[in-house]
Amino acid sequence: MPTALVSNPDVVRTLDRIADLLEVRGENAFKVRAYRQAAVRVANLGRALSDIAAGDGGLRSVDGFGPAIAEKVGELVATGRLPYLGHLEAEIPPTLIDILALPGVGPRTVAMLWRDAGITTIDELDAAAGCGALEGLPRLGARTVERILAALAARASRGGGPPRRRPRDELTPLAASLSAALSGHPAAERVEVAGSFRRGRDTCGDLDLLVVTSAPDAVLVGFAALPQVERVLARGPTKSSVHVADGFQVDCRAVPLESFGAALQYFTGSQAHNVRLRGRALRMRMTLNEYGLFRSHDGMRVAGQTEEDVYSALGLPWIPPHRREDPAEIDAAPVPIATEV
Repeated sequence: MPTALVSNPDVVRTLDRIADLLEVRGENAFKVRAYRQAAVRVANLGRALSDIAAGDGGLRSVDGFGPAIAEKVGELVATGRLPYLGHLEAEIPPTLIDILALPGVGPRTVAMLWRDAGITTIDELDAAAGCGALEGLPRLGARTVERILAALAARASRGGGPPRRRPRDELTPLAASLSAALSGHPAAERVEVAGSFRRGRDTCGDLDLLVVTSAPDAVLVGFAALPQVERVLARGPTKSSVHVADGFQVDCRAVPLESFGAALQYFTGSQAHNVRLRGRALRMRMTLNEYGLFRSHDGMRVAGQTEEDVYSALGLPWIPPHRREDPAEIDAAPVPIATEV
């Protein structure tokens, strides 16, 4: 029997994340509750989900698992991926979850901030609070504004404000040494630096590294053990976040070869660029996320192994990283007529 790709705690985190994203989207409360209750059930199971899935009753035997959740968890356990989560993350900026984590800020408030004010990150929320823009939002009451301001103040007092951006020249040796160290790992097939560093920005708030591998756990363990790493912040099945010198954050993501181009595009483009690109995919009846480009009607992968394939499938030329700051080039290109084949 093949080794399970994800553990029970991985499934718990995934179910909770789905519930959070569904709440922000304004989904039916019963559906949200079903995912939260499923997460609790998994957290209290005495057996691995992979073993239960292989048994006679399958995952439907887990108390609280309906057909839809059993199917999704089964896919996650069997493949290590869940396109449904990818679809939600493509629709809802994942940084909204950071805002949702602020004390006293619920999903309805987060959804309103996103849809009415275009706020998707804590930095944007902090800026809006600082200039008094929150008070001007018609559906945001005075008490809610007070809670947000108090939560932001408490976060800042804990040192949770936005990280200091570092000059690119200062980060170049770090990026080179980390890339070289990861490239020397026997399970790493290819290593690239993504994010604002790849876009050529003068300053960067963090570093994003992508590694093509068929053994993500081995690569991420090796990454966390590098001598440059001072503290491991978090490690999951496909991502590890660490602090290097002076508390600077570096994220390493392990991806399969078939998703590498999509992941490199996703983690390189600016927010504005990626939002426009995902919108273009939706208009062409496709879904774009870090796992690939998929047809909406049947989930079939259209592209993902290379960036060039992703842009080409969306009717665009490959756009160099330094030009992925602004959506103008995407907006100017005609959208091909969508066809289902």
